[in-house]
Amino acid sequence: MSIITADSIIKSYSMHAENDTPVLKGISLSIEKGAFIAFMGPSGAGKSTLLHILGLLDSPDGGKITYDLSGERCTHDAINKQKSAALRNRHIGFIFQFHHLLPEFNALENIMMPALIGGMSMSMARSKALTLAEQVGMTHRCEHRPSELSGGEQQRIAIARALMNDPDIIIADEPTGNLDSANTIAVLQLIRSIRKERSLTLLIATHSMDVASMAERIITLRDGVISSEVNTQSSVNQ
Repeated sequence: MSIITADSIIKSYSMHAENDTPVLKGISLSIEKGAFIAFMGPSGAGKSTLLHILGLLDSPDGGKITYDLSGERCTHDAINKQKSAALRNRHIGFIFQFHHLLPEFNALENIMMPALIGGMSMSMARSKALTLAEQVGMTHRCEHRPSELSGGEQQRIAIARALMNDPDIIIADEPTGNLDSANTIAVLQLIRSIRKERSLTLLIATHSMDVASMAERIITLRDGVISSEVNTQSSVNQ
C-alpha cells in the first residue's frame, strides 16, 4: 500500500524578480508503507526540496501528491496550512543535518515539544520523552541545553524528538552530514534499529553511498529529474 504517491511534481524558486529557477521538473514516484528510500544526487539536484514537499513543509507548483496516513487519505491541494501543520505533527518526524533544536530549552524539553504542540499533557509528554531519551542513549544529558551537547548528542536528541508523536514517516535530510565518522556510524545504527523496530517509512537524502546502501531503494536525482532508481535488499535482515 502506498503511503505517498507523487505525480509529476514541479517546483521552481524565484532567484530574481524576472526569473524562476526550476528545481523539480516532473517527479513521479510511489512510496510504499514501511519503505526505506535513499535519495542521492549532487547539490542542487532537488533532494531536499523533494523531501520538504513530501513532508508537507513546502508545496509544489504543479503536480499532485496523495497521502494515506493512518487512514487519513488526502491530496496536498486539499490541505490548508493549518491542516498541513496538524498532519505533520501527527504523522511525520523530521531529522535535519543541523538538528534545529531550540537553544532556550534543555534536551528533554526539545524531545517533548512535538507532543506539547499536539496537545499532550506535560506529565505524559515528559514520561514519554524520558523513555525516548533512554532509547537513544541520552538519559544522562536530559537537563543539558543544545549548546552543551556534542553534534552526535544533538542528533540523538533530534531523533528522539522526531519519534515523539509515533509518526508513520521519518524524513531525514542529510542526517549525518555534519558528523564525524564515529558519530555517523552510531547515528546510522540507531536510525536503522529504530526504523526496523517501529516499521517506519524512512526517507533519507544523502550524499553518502554508505548511508544510501542501507536503503531498499536508491533514487538518484539530477537536474530536477529522477536519473536512476535501484532496488536493493540491503536493509533486509539489518
